[in-house]
Amino acid sequence: MNKFQEAEQLFVESLDIGRRCGAPDTEISTAMNNLAGLYESSGRMEEAVELYEESLEIERKSGDTSSLAMFVTVTNLGNIYRECGELTKSVRLLETVVAMRRSCYLSPHPRVALAIHQLALAYKSSGQIDKAIELYQESMAIRRQCGDVHSLKMFATRINLGCCYRDSGKLQESVPLLEEAVAIRRS
Repeated sequence: MNKFQEAEQLFVESLDIGRRCGAPDTEISTAMNNLAGLYESSGRMEEAVELYEESLEIERKSGDTSSLAMFVTVTNLGNIYRECGELTKSVRLLETVVAMRRSCYLSPHPRVALAIHQLALAYKSSGQIDKAIELYQESMAIRRQCGDVHSLKMFATRINLGCCYRDSGKLQESVPLLEEAVAIRRS
């Protein structure tokens, strides 16, 4: 048995035990997210989507729409929908994530910037480059306000924004961002 199979067996057992013992819904949802993440990382997207969707249903039934478990599930499902090309579903869920994050953090916060970045990825994947540019700019502005100017996340945002500018023919905007990203990476 390889490491993946061992991990899968443990996650499945954990989920089964939780169900049999009447564990709280949030624990069942977390176990599902863990197993779904394992499947996602190994390319078993269909199985991962099914688990994330079931987890989201559990979270919705629990009624606590602002819980950390709900946030994690919605984020994971929105991101995997993007990876699977279900871009309308992805955008809808990731817009929800941004709204959830904004309501949790009244001032600029790196987690809000990350949620906006993920939404920008979905818009970019759906070909809505102008909307993606707007969101990447907002994500960068929040990171700057938080003093998060040299992180790998800021690096990724600069790269993605630079590529969006390039893809829309705005090379004068693209080149400086890509040069800044390279400078961050070297530091």
